[in-house]
Amino acid sequence: MPTETGSQSEVARLLTQYRRALYAYIYACVRNSADADDVFQEVSIAVVESFSQLETEAGFFPWAREIAHRRVLAHQRKSNREKPLNPQVLSALSEATERVENQRPLSTRREKLQECLERLPSLSRELIARCYNDQGESVGMVAEQFGQKVSAVYARMHRIRVILRDCISQRLQEEAAE
Repeated sequence: MPTETGSQSEVARLLTQYRRALYAYIYACVRNSADADDVFQEVSIAVVESFSQLETEAGFFPWAREIAHRRVLAHQRKSNREKPLNPQVLSALSEATERVENQRPLSTRREKLQECLERLPSLSRELIARCYNDQGESVGMVAEQFGQKVSAVYARMHRIRVILRDCISQRLQEEAAE
């Protein structure tokens, strides 16, 4: 795996890349956003602390999902608020997540998204960037900056998302046909 100096940036990049998939898995298991946030934070810490044990970058998601699986079980043992999921159900969720990831890895979908984003007109790319940046700009703020009504920005964002979804699907189908 990477050198010690590069490992911090590498683990941060991989956690960012797979954040949604890990969080979705955790949320499906605990069924509560506050608990999912707590468990995801524990998983992130465990991933950072044990990153040196990871053998290859390609194995990151299954490895991190296994850590999440164990943390979900530990969380459910501690939790008295609701009856925990059966460990066999958790294993089935884990296996289903792995099958989905193996069918269409996030990295492949991300590559196709990037290709499709590059094909958008510059104004559409800027709108997407503004609405999905990490600076917390609301759609109202973006609409004001673009001199448009909020409803117009929502409608445009919907059309852009449909275009991107169709483009990604088409590119994945083309890749599968090759």
